[in-house]
Amino acid sequence: MRAEIEADPHFDAVVIGGGITGAGTFRDLALQGLRVLLVERADFASGASGALTRIAHGGFRYLERGEIALVRDSVIERDRLVANAPHAVRPISVVLPLSSWFGGLLGAPLRFLKLDRRKGGLPGIVPMAIGRRLYDALAGKAHALPAGRILTGQGLAARFPYLAGRWAGALELGEARILMPERVAVELIEDGVAAGSRAAALNYCAVTGVEDGRIVLHDALDGVTRSVHAEVVVNAAGAHADSVAALFGVEDKMTGGVAGVHLVLEAPRLAAALGDDLLFFEDANPDPAKRRLNIGYRLAENRVLLGTTESDCPDPDAARLTDEDVRYLRGALAAALPGLGVAEAPVVGHLVGVRPLVRSDAESLASRSRDHAVFVHRTPLPLVTIIGGKWTTFRRMAEDAADSVLGILGRTRRVSTRERAIGGGVGYPRTAADREAFVDGLAQDGISRQVAAELFARYGTRARDIAAWVRAHAGESGKAGTRLSAGEIAFFRAAEMAVSDADVIKRRSDAWQTLPADPADARQ
Repeated sequence: MRAEIEADPHFDAVVIGGGITGAGTFRDLALQGLRVLLVERADFASGASGALTRIAHGGFRYLERGEIALVRDSVIERDRLVANAPHAVRPISVVLPLSSWFGGLLGAPLRFLKLDRRKGGLPGIVPMAIGRRLYDALAGKAHALPAGRILTGQGLAARFPYLAGRWAGALELGEARILMPERVAVELIEDGVAAGSRAAALNYCAVTGVEDGRIVLHDALDGVTRSVHAEVVVNAAGAHADSVAALFGVEDKMTGGVAGVHLVLEAPRLAAALGDDLLFFEDANPDPAKRRLNIGYRLAENRVLLGTTESDCPDPDAARLTDEDVRYLRGALAAALPGLGVAEAPVVGHLVGVRPLVRSDAESLASRSRDHAVFVHRTPLPLVTIIGGKWTTFRRMAEDAADSVLGILGRTRRVSTRERAIGGGVGYPRTAADREAFVDGLAQDGISRQVAAELFARYGTRARDIAAWVRAHAGESGKAGTRLSAGEIAFFRAAEMAVSDADVIKRRSDAWQTLPADPADARQ
């Protein structure tokens, strides 16, 4: 790939940033027939795109703020993800405990109509029931997930026994879990490279400047500094978007970085209680206006993902886990679910990311919009910056950025990504019988049916390619402490540009979720 770039360094577009938005934009532009180069200064999806809650959701809580357009886009894109990446995005039940029947009955409508900008506490059962109907309606007729419902009394005790006795009721919603968000980004990049337009992608390659209309790149893998030419550049650098824009002469401050921390707890009792559901819960701050919603769900056997904090972070490279983060998250969950061993559950891992929200004068972090924005800069080398948004809406964000590029180049869109499958979702068998048949087809030439089923569960139809590598490396040792085989690791390094162990266990697989606690491991 590097030799091809040196032989012909001219591209229609260069995308800077290999997170989920950059990966989606890269694929979209490549599908339009453009020759595109994607560059990422570290590994793909190594920033905020891999440090999220790992839930594709419609943003139910944004309804109270009257952000109808954002919620509608989000529920539609969530359902598209379930359809286009069924191997990586799967339905999950979300439960939100409610402490009253009528709380917020007057305040919530005022906030919805934007007549009251103050943040209120969590509404009660009655206003939530009204909001739930609107939420489901926004998904339209193509709603792919079960409709929400309100549970009280015996229904609550039967469905969520760990909530019985302490809450007036609960709202249950159908959302989706992103099993490996980092891998989705990698697969988008692979799909872009395979689109047939001589597209290329480089990780560990940083943009260091612009000279005479050419983009200067420093490649950390071979130590070479190269320059490439592009008709237009897409700045999808996330929390670093302002510093990248400055290289092109843009002085505007567009981003407002917000750091978020998630913890991984070793908590067998809590994991067993949560089962396959995701818990949304409000912290116990005595001031309702300052309360935050958090999440907890079983990430892997005996392990629970708990998050998330929010704090201003003007320097994305300075984001770190703090003792206060641990105290806050543990305390919030222990107050919501006492008696399940939360206080003594050890922290065995954590995720830290900086969300690149659109810069805002909003008084609180919680009130800042999660919508995205596209900026077209009239710089000598045309620059398009895409920031904000949610992981769930990356396809829509990429579409908007790509359409801006096409407009600058005088091109028209020829391929829609709305119903286009991603990676291991291409050709995914839709019925249980077809899925069983697919696994049967993998289980041959030395691969047991159990291994075949595990490969299919992790990689979807990409398991067909990976299985060939597993057979070729049979008998070799895999990664100690994980279920990764030598063949999988070899495939990641040869075909998916994995360089370090962290690239392998965190961003090409989910092996990090079950690793022993170690301050020096790839989760830190």
